[in-house]
Amino acid sequence: MAWEAQSRRARQVQSRLDAKLTGYSQLVLEAASSTSPFSSAPSDAVALDMENGAQRLDRAAVETEIQALLAQYKEAQEELAMLLNDPMLPPSQTQQHAVQRHRELLIELERDFFRSRTNLTHALDKKALLGHVKQDIDSYRLQHANEMEAYLDERGHLQNAHRMMDDTLDQAYATQSEFRSQHSQLAGALTRMRNTVAQVPGLNNILTLISRRRRRDTVIIALVIGVCVFILLMMGTR
Repeated sequence: MAWEAQSRRARQVQSRLDAKLTGYSQLVLEAASSTSPFSSAPSDAVALDMENGAQRLDRAAVETEIQALLAQYKEAQEELAMLLNDPMLPPSQTQQHAVQRHRELLIELERDFFRSRTNLTHALDKKALLGHVKQDIDSYRLQHANEMEAYLDERGHLQNAHRMMDDTLDQAYATQSEFRSQHSQLAGALTRMRNTVAQVPGLNNILTLISRRRRRDTVIIALVIGVCVFILLMMGTR
């Protein structure tokens, strides 16, 4: 009876362990074949889907549970081996074969678990590396996009400055054209005045006499002022 109960317990632990390792192995395959990179979070914090999505646990919890099941399976296998050492009940070949089979399964399950855990670690590290690379690329693109936007803004400012310069030059050209028109009008008026003066007899002589008298009056006034200043200076020195 003790053998049957212990054997049943070992098979139950083995069945649970097989289910956990199967889900864990599927997770490793999904992580290795996934094209979307994981975030830069630690590997132990990655959430895992186990048992066809019926339960969602993190990696550390799943691995701890598998290790606990391995320890239970090893303990059950050792207890079965101890039952075979009873001298009052010699073991049968079936029992010896069962114990040997449990030992082989334990070694195989441990090897599968450690291999899957190593593969998962490598897959998560690769995804994290790809995530960092993608972040660097996005940051580089964003930086250059900002620089391009700044260049476009600067180009817009330069275009506005060029437009203002063009408007100023247009105004200057218009002013120059207006000055030339006024110069032409003044030149025409001066020509007409000269023609008028030439047509009136003696007008030019009268203007010349007026100009000479004005210069004479200017000289006389200057002499008077000079004499007055000289007299004032002489009186001031006495």
